[in-house]
This record gives sequence, C-alpha cells and structure tokens, in this order.
Amino acid sequence: MGKDTEQAGSPNEENRARWGSHLEFLLAGVGLAVGTGNVWRFPYLAQKNGGGAFLVPYCIMLAVEGVPLFFMELALGQRLQQGSIKIWSRIRPYLKGIGLAQVVVSFSMTVYYPIVMTWCMYYFYLSFRNPLPWVESECDSTREDYSCCVSDPAKHYYYVSALQVTSSISDNGGFVNGVVICWVISWILTYACLFKGPESLGKAAYFTATFPYVVLFCLFCRGVSLEGAGKGIQVLFTPDFSVLYDPNVWMDAAGQIFYSLGTGFGALICFASYNPIKNNCMKDALFISCVNCSTSIFAGMVVYAIMGFREVSTGIKVADVEGGPGLAFIAYTTAVAEMPLPQLWAAAFFFMMVTLALNSEFGTVEACVTPLRDFKIFSKMRRELLCLIVCCVMFLVGLPMCCRNGLYVFNLWDNYSVTIPLLCVGLLECIGIMWIYGMPRFLKDIEYMTGSVPHMYWQICWKWVSPLLLIVVLLSSLIKKMIIPETYEAFVGCEDHPINDDIPGTPNWNRKIPFTWWAQFFAALMVIAPVMWIPVFIFWKRNAAVQPIPYLQGMIDQGMVVEEEPFSFGDEWQKFKKRIGLKNNRAGNQVGNTGGCVIENKGARDPNFSQTVTKA
Repeated sequence: MGKDTEQAGSPNEENRARWGSHLEFLLAGVGLAVGTGNVWRFPYLAQKNGGGAFLVPYCIMLAVEGVPLFFMELALGQRLQQGSIKIWSRIRPYLKGIGLAQVVVSFSMTVYYPIVMTWCMYYFYLSFRNPLPWVESECDSTREDYSCCVSDPAKHYYYVSALQVTSSISDNGGFVNGVVICWVISWILTYACLFKGPESLGKAAYFTATFPYVVLFCLFCRGVSLEGAGKGIQVLFTPDFSVLYDPNVWMDAAGQIFYSLGTGFGALICFASYNPIKNNCMKDALFISCVNCSTSIFAGMVVYAIMGFREVSTGIKVADVEGGPGLAFIAYTTAVAEMPLPQLWAAAFFFMMVTLALNSEFGTVEACVTPLRDFKIFSKMRRELLCLIVCCVMFLVGLPMCCRNGLYVFNLWDNYSVTIPLLCVGLLECIGIMWIYGMPRFLKDIEYMTGSVPHMYWQICWKWVSPLLLIVVLLSSLIKKMIIPETYEAFVGCEDHPINDDIPGTPNWNRKIPFTWWAQFFAALMVIAPVMWIPVFIFWKRNAAVQPIPYLQGMIDQGMVVEEEPFSFGDEWQKFKKRIGLKNNRAGNQVGNTGGCVIENKGARDPNFSQTVTKA
C-alpha cells in the first residue's frame, strides 16, 4: 500500500469542510452538550434525588458511561471522516441500520426540540412589557377565573394566555399566533447558522456557546445577593445519602448523563469528522464533558438561589419546584417578578434559554444533513439547498406543536421519540465498534490520531462497563414503560374554576389522563421508526462484501501494512458459535465475501480476530 492507498482510505479528507479553528469545534461541542436540560432538568433531579448525594451517582456515571461514549464517538468520526450512515456502512454493511437509526432519532429530536426555543423566544418578547404580564396586577377582574389567576398568576398566564392550553390532546384548538411567529423565527435562525456547515456554525458558536455563561454568571451574582438565596442552595446540596440505596436514583443519574452529553445522535460523529485526522480527541472529550457537567451544577446553584428568594417573597417552598418547562415558565417567572428590574432579568434569562436551545438544535440538524451529503444523490446538491429542504421538512412536521394542544404533543414526542431508541443505538454502537470493528484496530486508530494507546480504563469501559450500564438502563426504562400506565398531565384548571365542566379542577391545576389510542399508536411508531432499520439491514446486508478501510500513509510509514482477508457476516457467526462452544457441522464458511480489513494491536493479540501485520 502506498500513497494511493492513503487517498483511497479517506476520500473525503481533502474536500471535506473543516472548522475554522480547533476552538470553533470545542465551542460547537460545548453548545451541543449544554442545553436547556442543564438549567431545568438537572437541578430538579438533584433536589428530587437526595440533593448533594445525587452528585455521587452523577459523577460515577459521568466517568464510566458519559465520557467513554463521548470519546468513542469523537474518535470514530475523526478517524473515518464521514457522516454516521456512511461510517457504519464502511465498518460493516449490515451495520448501516445504526447510522440510519441515528439520523431518524436526530430528526425526531429536531422536530420537537425547537418548540422549547419557540416558547422561550415568546417569553423573551413578553419580558419587555411593563408591568410583566404574569404578575397579579395584570389579572383581569372581569374574567370568571379571576380567583385562579390571583392564586398563581404565573401559572395562569402560562397555561391560559401564553400557550392557551386545551384540556385534552384530542382538542386541537387551532394555532396560537404568537407561538407560530416565534416558530418561524426559530427556524430562520437555525438555517442562517447552518447553511454553510462548519464554516457558519463555527462562527455562530463564538456567540451562542459563550453568551449563556455570561448570563448565568450575572444571574448568579444577582441571585446570591437576594434574601433567601442561601436557603435555596442549601436545599439543592444538602445530602441525603440514604437515597443511594434506591436504584431509581442511579437510573436518573445514568439517563441524565447519557442524554445531556448528546451521545447516540450522530452529531458528535459529524462534528468530529470536520476535524483533522491528527487531533487529540481524548482531551476534547474530557474537556467538553467536564464543562457540560460543571454547567449543570452551576446552573442548579443559580436556579435554587432564585427559588430561595421566591420562598421568602411568596411562601412557595423551594422543594415544591417542578422540573422541565414548569421550572422556567412558572417557578422562575414567579421569582423574577419580585426582583428589582424584573424586565431585565426576565429578558436575560429567556434569551439565555434561546441560545442554549439553538446550540443543541445546531448539532441535531447537522446530524441529519451531514450523512445525506455523503450520498452520491445529494453530494452534488448545494449544501445551502439541502439544508433548506431539511429545515423546511422539520418545520412542517413540528408545526402542530404550535397549536393549543401543542404542550401535550411536545410531551408525547419528548417521552417516546428519543429515550428508548437512543439507548438502543448507544448499546449497539459499543457492540459494533468493540466487538465487530474490533478493539485492537480501534486502539491502533486512536494511537495514530493522538500519539498514544488509550489507557486500560477506557478499554474496560468501552467493552464491558458502558454496554452493561446501557443494558440496565434500557431494561429499566422498558419495564417502567410497561408497568406505568401511559398518561399525560392535562391542564384542567384550578378547583374554583375548571376549564372543562366535565373534568373537575385540582390543587395543582393538572390531572393525569390516559393517552388516546391514536396517541399510543403514534408513540409506538416513534419508538419503532428508528430502531427497525437495525434488524432490517442486518438481515438484508448480512452477506454483503465489506468495503476495505485502508490505512493512512502515516500509519503505513510506522510499519502497519494491512493485508486483506475474506470477511463476512457468516464468518462472524461461525466465530461466535465457536466462542460459545457450539460445533460447526459445515466444512467452512460458504459465504466468504472478501474485502475486510483487519490489523494487529502490537503486544495485545486477540485470537477472535484474524489479524496479520507485516513491516513496510
């Protein structure tokens, strides 16, 4: 193998788009990992699961699950320099389904996630009103539900005025004009930052990835100066170590780490593919992961400092805080209304939320566009046009969430479209890379890219610990879905004035209602749609020839000349039967397609792989 092999081995390397600088990649990676969940989900989970004690399982899961998977995806994308579909197809044709599953999961995420940005954008606009529209003085005394508004003006405004929520997912209620306008603006911003690929995304990241930290710091300085701030932070971090015996706490920690880092979507693979081959992706993984988790803890301090002030001002207990949208649009707005210069702090907070959501949106849209660009049918199409088509499709599919029942549709997508499929993809990623592509070859790839072989710690996590954890989390999630009835929190109004005469109000204004049959069918479809491609391609391409992945000239110069040997799905099945002790009655593999490329890891020969290396 000579220089011709190098060029054949990375056909995209010379023509592939690149980040303007390594800093742009780091900022884009931080922007992808740090999202609205760091602000409204982590603080809620920490307070719910033992306060400071929750940091124990959180940090353990970060070390043995989050960072190893993050590192693995960065290394894979950087080595093969392609999008997720093409990468898995090159590793083994029958693994192409993993890449398609990642694209479908990213598509699902990108369809519903922008509605969060839309709501934040709408509240950002409302923050400039004087007085703020969610204060008690703005309650209309002529309305029949005036008593409800006075009892909790922020909650009343969120449900009744801002989103105009209906009492059922079946009641569409029509579009909410303000939300539709912000939905259009959010997609225009997304396209404007992505249409040039890493060139425009990297420049946008300088602002969108750094501005949230400026706002968080300002909110922290203001929050800790408020009366009651210390009590709020104390509630967040006071440890209750007895909860560590509860397996649900560990499941929450594992789930938060896995979803918040953005692994499994294919976005990290796409981002890393724009890096040069020679780059220390291990340091990148450690840096971005630590920044993400530190941001969660810091954001929790900010939120709970302000929640402590809310308790002093309104009497609402800090521990009564809700997770998710309720924290941002009800709890925070209640607190900020009592602050001096409430318009300033409300506008700063919601603009920060817009930039956080926009950052995460960049990565998931890119995870859909980049794999399409690797196909011949789209490779000649201008990126600007392809990106426009993808954004328009996502815009139209997600438009129903701008209706009055949009909150329920959002919850349906959020609960079912990503959770289970992402866990399946993450598990199969570990199996595909460690057991099929092969750990020895993967280690040699990383050694060439970073200059050193990954520590045994990474190898143990990749091959054993991370897959086992993903299996446990996946099974627990499936069992939970089967045991707990499929319901959603429907807005029914306060006890004094329910919005529907047939459904009585409740003290918290919500009531759990079973999903309709069509909603359950749609939920099942969202789970199946990404995952079904994996068995389809395993069956369809099980005997397909493996496309060689030749090594770069630099690796050849180091004495790594790879000889090609017959390799197929049938070969792997025979090896698996031999490994578990089954006798092979056939006189040899009869499928024997050629084209596989394997390599030895010096000093760590694995008998499960046919590996030969000769000196150049």
